[in-house]
Amino acid sequence: MDSRQVIIIGGGVAGTATALTLARRGIASLIIEASAQITTKVGETIPPNVLPLLKIFGLDRCLKEPEHLVCHGNQYIWGGESIQEKLFIFETNGNGWHLNRLNFEKHLYQLSKDQAVEWLMGCKFLKVEQDLDNNWQLTVNCKGEPRTWRSHFLVDATGRIAKLAQCLGVKREQYDRLIGLACPFNLQLNHTIAHYTYIEAVENGWWYATVVPGNRLMAVFLTDADLLSKAMLNIDLYQEALSKTHLIGALVKDYLISDSNNKITIRMANSSHLRQVFGENWLAVGDAAFAYDPISSYGIASALGGGFYAGNAIADHLMGKREALPAYSFIHEKNYKLYLEMLGHQYQLEQRWSNNIFWKRRHES
Repeated sequence: MDSRQVIIIGGGVAGTATALTLARRGIASLIIEASAQITTKVGETIPPNVLPLLKIFGLDRCLKEPEHLVCHGNQYIWGGESIQEKLFIFETNGNGWHLNRLNFEKHLYQLSKDQAVEWLMGCKFLKVEQDLDNNWQLTVNCKGEPRTWRSHFLVDATGRIAKLAQCLGVKREQYDRLIGLACPFNLQLNHTIAHYTYIEAVENGWWYATVVPGNRLMAVFLTDADLLSKAMLNIDLYQEALSKTHLIGALVKDYLISDSNNKITIRMANSSHLRQVFGENWLAVGDAAFAYDPISSYGIASALGGGFYAGNAIADHLMGKREALPAYSFIHEKNYKLYLEMLGHQYQLEQRWSNNIFWKRRHES
């Protein structure tokens, strides 16, 4: 049976950041990732306040055009009919960035390999058991063959599904049913859109759009899962709804290139957290522990920051500091309470459709 001191289940940003932090503390780890290779994800914009965190991991060096695009700020229609603007030029850390997520995560992967982090890709977590010495026996499916690993400490970095925590019987607190319908579009070659993040509230949810490298537009419609109209899964009707928005539609209405290869993907986007984010020789990190509404722009920040704190908490725990894991939990729980207050305030700002069930739910919560 193969053995590793720390095994991380999930090779996304949070899991990899945890492994990098452990490596810098002199602790080797193994990442078990279900995908056989680094896969394309929905693009993301990182605000300027995330840049110091990127520098900790050496990721700031990969932020160059044209691989990634400078983001000058946000333009939005929210709480009224007029277009509002928030410019990043006045921020201490300068502009933000529109990420090519595939290249960003490939760079993060290479950084981890440079730090001797081991990867086991194309292997799916099946089950786990804890022995009398509180060590773990982890069974994974690797290309159709079961394989067992032994580890002293496990990390759940499997996203909102939190597979390890589920297996351990830990319940999840769900605050809403928000989902995102994401679709990339090609733009006509002679048409350019200013590099902003565009956000627009509509009657039954809200839209997010941003330019990504390659003269493409990534659009995401966010609504509650039970309110989703099946018509929005049709690419033509999706594009029609996008074109009818005031801010985003005016920018792209006549410049989106119809492509039969365009696919709408559905992503969970709700606020949720585990009722218990650590236990005897395990913890959860990233979306597995605390998941955020995209309106907060906490995605990459929470993944990297969570990985940084998780890696240090694990290292301290392995050194015998019993307060390390409770402190990790306390800090994140406190921050999440502040986030929920901020989120409630953000949705309260939009009162134009207060009788619509999507907005009514958020005003009453």
